[in-house]
Amino acid sequence: MIEAKIGSELISKYDSEFKDGDWIGVHHFQLEIVTDDKRTTEHTYRIVFLPDTILNPIPAKDALVYSLFEVPFRDVIGDGLRSMYLINLIGYVVDFDEIQYSDPNNRSRDNVMTGFRLKDARNYILSCVALGDLAEHFHDEWRRVRRQRVVCVLRWWGMYKVSGRIVVKSVGRCSRLDLNPNMPDVDGFREMSSGQSTAEPRSSRTGV
Repeated sequence: MIEAKIGSELISKYDSEFKDGDWIGVHHFQLEIVTDDKRTTEHTYRIVFLPDTILNPIPAKDALVYSLFEVPFRDVIGDGLRSMYLINLIGYVVDFDEIQYSDPNNRSRDNVMTGFRLKDARNYILSCVALGDLAEHFHDEWRRVRRQRVVCVLRWWGMYKVSGRIVVKSVGRCSRLDLNPNMPDVDGFREMSSGQSTAEPRSSRTGV
């Protein structure tokens, strides 16, 4: 697996050419060494799109089934993972905060944030913070799917130490958040945790 990067000036050009889950051939691109603080894969290089990069749809590769490869909550809480890598998580929403603003005098989308807690099948609980568009997306999705046991899937989130404990936060436009998505990993998680009792999530106005 290798990371691909599209610069902000090219997003509008390529945004409509593919979506999550599509298989595409990429032609005429640049390679660069990954030196950022946060990484999406362990690959040394990333693909960088150019103004004349060409994308061609290709048939789905049935033998290469995408897997979430989520990390154990225990390893995150115990600070046992390298914080330079972005992680995937899956768990039940057990608590969430109302929308807040990092600057009360500037209620723009860039300053939106919301905190929530996820619980895994082994009853470990992680604090999470969604920023910007993802904070609004979380609340929109929550109103759409709200039920007692809502499974949340986080993809490409960062780990940060806040007041001596690990908090998982969204990272720019890279991170993804889905509630009750239709994917095999969610079905497997529900089966694994079917013997556990999970309380109905509650809204809170306290900080994370």
